[in-house]
Amino acid sequence: MFDIDIPTLVIASVFIAAVSAIFIYYSLKSKKERKEFHDKFNQFISGLNLKPEKIEDWRNRYILGIDPQKQTLVYCDFGKSEEKIAISLPEVSKVVVHEVFRELVQSSTSRKVLENLFLKIQFKNPGKPALNLPIYSAEDFSDLLGETVLASNWAQIINQQLSN
Repeated sequence: MFDIDIPTLVIASVFIAAVSAIFIYYSLKSKKERKEFHDKFNQFISGLNLKPEKIEDWRNRYILGIDPQKQTLVYCDFGKSEEKIAISLPEVSKVVVHEVFRELVQSSTSRKVLENLFLKIQFKNPGKPALNLPIYSAEDFSDLLGETVLASNWAQIINQQLSN
């Protein structure tokens, strides 16, 4: 049969417990950060008396929401320079996805790399400059996690709301 060596069993158990503790710690830390993130957003929208029907967040940093009843778009970036914006949709003419690329040249080949991704809000008033809502920045993140799809979906949702 099997002979179980007690010291080996104890060392293996301690090792497994230590590794598990690390994962549990980071899981709890992530949940706490996410709760604080959503609490800040909820405090902002309650201060404006908004009730967004559609809300989407990504990277525990950004949130977009739309309140069709009050025709308001809400954007929050809880990064280094915290930014909270509420945009009245009747003032908006259209929304487009704006991508900024950088060209990388390696030996004989070159390729484009997405540097920045914005939702560009264009207003009906020609004197009011367009507003860029950052969705992704290569300076802050090394890879994309579906932000291109997210940006195009939100541009479509907002433009659909504008046409109603």
